[in-house]
Amino acid sequence: MGAILFLPQVSTKGAKSGLIICGDVLIPSLFPFAVPVLFLINTDLFGNLKCPIIPLYILSLIGGYPVGAKLINEFVKENRISELSARKVLPFCVNAGPAFIVLAIGKSMLGNIVLGYILLASHCLASIICFLFFARKELFIKQSIGQNKPFVMPSDNFVASINNASSTCLLICAFVVFFSVLNSYIGYIAEGVPALYPLLYLTEVTSAVTQTENVLIISFLLGFGGFSVWMQVFSVSGKAKPSLLSFAFVRILHGLLSAAITLLLLKIFRVNILTLSTGVTFSAHPTHNGYAQSIALLFMALLLLYSISKKHSGNLLKDMI
Repeated sequence: MGAILFLPQVSTKGAKSGLIICGDVLIPSLFPFAVPVLFLINTDLFGNLKCPIIPLYILSLIGGYPVGAKLINEFVKENRISELSARKVLPFCVNAGPAFIVLAIGKSMLGNIVLGYILLASHCLASIICFLFFARKELFIKQSIGQNKPFVMPSDNFVASINNASSTCLLICAFVVFFSVLNSYIGYIAEGVPALYPLLYLTEVTSAVTQTENVLIISFLLGFGGFSVWMQVFSVSGKAKPSLLSFAFVRILHGLLSAAITLLLLKIFRVNILTLSTGVTFSAHPTHNGYAQSIALLFMALLLLYSISKKHSGNLLKDMI
């Protein structure tokens, strides 16, 4: 409050930045996905499933950060899954939406949609690996089935889905604007205290990814989520709320594993990156400009090692090996 009173221009700048992020990034990428996901859930599509964890997890991968937690909370309320299973599964159902990663970050921020798909593949693979390693037992636990929902007209379901998706987006945007203001003050203070700069990457993921163009850092941040996403998840998780320690462990592990997979994919696939300093396009791929040149380079390297070695047996192949 004191900072806002004495430095109102910093607060105004941060709030405007947060609103721009909401309008340009969050709402276009999150809202269109949230509506059909909520519509599917309201149709009682999974009402007769004995093991509803798998479809819940899949929907969390495409719905965006808080949608998975919201769906799990709804299933707990309807007695479709137990509170214990919900607490174990929820930390793995916190994932960034595909449109947010591919379009908002890959195409808009990084200017390369291929990088967006690489980030999406890394994010999803890391999430799946963590889920199967730590929570795979929950997939095969038969959950108690609650009473079937009464039939809802598709038109009413559509209106309810629009309403719920809107409230979810409004909640997320509120967090983004507040943390954007907070980050604005952190950045202002960090000019004199550089040690505070890392906090800019931990508070709010959408603002954080705009602070860097390092693909590996962005990949980690998408898995980590940021404190803003953590608060959103805990605010809508209800009785499915997990322990903070286990949740933080999964988020950090997801981020690190995602960054590692991103690095691996960047080494496998050709990716063109526009460097900021010179504007020169850098092409990175594992076989230089072709497999033939790579094989020739390897052969010349073996000949070089052979030529500088001190002992020669007279057998070229044996000496190279």
